[in-house]
Amino acid sequence: MARVGEPEAARQGWRRSLTMLWLAQCINIMGFSAVLPFLPLYVQELGVAELHEVEFWAGLVGAAASFPMAVLAPLWGALADRYGRKLMVQRALFGGGTVVGLMGLVSDVFQLLVLRIIQGGVSGTVTAARVLAASIVPASHLGMAMGLMQTAIFVGSSAGPLLGGFIADHLGFRAAFFTTAGLLLATGLAVMVLVHEEFQPSTVQKAQKRLRDDLRWLLAMRPLVALIVVLYAVQVGTMVVSPILPLFIQSLTGPGQPAAAIAGTIIGATAASSALASVVAGRLGDRIGHRRVLTVCAMGAALLYVPQALVATPGQLLVLRVLMGLFMGGVLPSAMAMIGLLTPAENRGWVYGLTASASSLGNATGPLLGALVAASLDLRAVFLVTAGVLLGVAVWVASVVPEALALSAHTARS
Repeated sequence: MARVGEPEAARQGWRRSLTMLWLAQCINIMGFSAVLPFLPLYVQELGVAELHEVEFWAGLVGAAASFPMAVLAPLWGALADRYGRKLMVQRALFGGGTVVGLMGLVSDVFQLLVLRIIQGGVSGTVTAARVLAASIVPASHLGMAMGLMQTAIFVGSSAGPLLGGFIADHLGFRAAFFTTAGLLLATGLAVMVLVHEEFQPSTVQKAQKRLRDDLRWLLAMRPLVALIVVLYAVQVGTMVVSPILPLFIQSLTGPGQPAAAIAGTIIGATAASSALASVVAGRLGDRIGHRRVLTVCAMGAALLYVPQALVATPGQLLVLRVLMGLFMGGVLPSAMAMIGLLTPAENRGWVYGLTASASSLGNATGPLLGALVAASLDLRAVFLVTAGVLLGVAVWVASVVPEALALSAHTARS
């Protein structure tokens, strides 16, 4: 079914465009995942020697992109409404590719930090691609399209660390940045040529009226706010561990062992198990309720984070991370499914923007918290912090979200 006021002729070719967007999303995430997990090791290569300084700079560099991304996301959304969603995808890919390429040329950690800040301002490919996909597919295929785009993220996250670890161990960390830059720039050219968008710009007056209406609607949707808080907390819990995970794996490896490749294998295997779990959790949520799946998955992930603080070998960590991924993979799809059920079609772009801002803020505060805990206590303590955060999410969902969702569903049917 085509959208109201949109001719069927304009919908032709959407499958090809969606396929290209899926590939672009997958390659984009694979590229970023090839370098971002190894930023702590790159910080060491840039001359930071003391472990506590490495932990501090790793957290700062890891968080640097998220603050400008969270602040500028509404601006990029407004520009997308004025000038087109495809243009914003190209902006994110070309901008991100250029900045990542420059990261391979830096000579000190401060230059890397500055480029990470710039990257956060000019990139944001995930949200841009998601909004474009939602604008080009028929309304009857919207859920399928969003599911495919999420799958692309998991697939890219699985392959990226393996690619990055291989390149880093054989050619060096700088070569991994150059490879990612090439992937992003090539994908941007492919989107420019192969993705078709029928865009009708809105006037400034219409955009301003829509913003006021959206704000009033959001203030009345407390269940939605509660779920956005869940997304933020989950992202914080996940990112607490991310900046120190390569360092922790390095501490578990012996002399001469390829730490980057081992880290890439563990990170990639975790993403693969999460990808598998996301498909199962989505279908299970449709049958027994996404709220129940989200609660169980958050609780299971929290329990599996605790023994990770006690491992003695990379193999033990690999097993626990893969098992943890089976639970973590169900958290995000379940939360996004509940948000989608609560959100009218005309407000989805606005809400997706809010979830992106919440995730960006979580990406920013999580690494800082992780670096602080690691520097103040030790590397193992961060796993216990993440366990506590996810346990809090499970309790929050079980105690607060169910009543709000029941009220919202009743209101929606009225």
